[in-house]
Amino acid sequence: LLAIPSARRPIYVTNPYFLAHARMTRALIDAPSRGVRVVVLLPGAIDNNIVRQASRSKFGELLKAGVEIYEYQAGLLHAKVMTVDGIWATIGSTNLDSRSFALNEELNAVVYHTSVVAQLEDVFAEDLKYSRKIESDQWRRRGFFSQLLQILSLPVREQL
Repeated sequence: LLAIPSARRPIYVTNPYFLAHARMTRALIDAPSRGVRVVVLLPGAIDNNIVRQASRSKFGELLKAGVEIYEYQAGLLHAKVMTVDGIWATIGSTNLDSRSFALNEELNAVVYHTSVVAQLEDVFAEDLKYSRKIESDQWRRRGFFSQLLQILSLPVREQL
């Protein structure tokens, strides 16, 4: 959470369960206004539809702020990696959700090393080749059923 507001260069996030709490969401939304590119890579399909809909409920805000969102199409995506400024990274078991931060016993390693982070960013770029970008206009035109599920998921979002 401290790395994102201090970023001056791109932030790349890969996470299977993107249920960022308000402070994390705000930090990601604020970064593009500072000229920082933010790219989030999520799975195209996950094992729990309510979690998928809850994670997608913040897409509109993020897209409007200039955050790029991609969904991985080539298979299962379960990586939990974030790189910041080309020099700092975190990798581990933590999902971007309240459960992982507050309840689950998660472990991440923090790496401060340009060549290691460059390798992680190369993997990220390769994964983007197999991903579909979510466009703002496409997002606004999503179906009624998807919008309804996203609204219905909001009360349980913090519990997921």
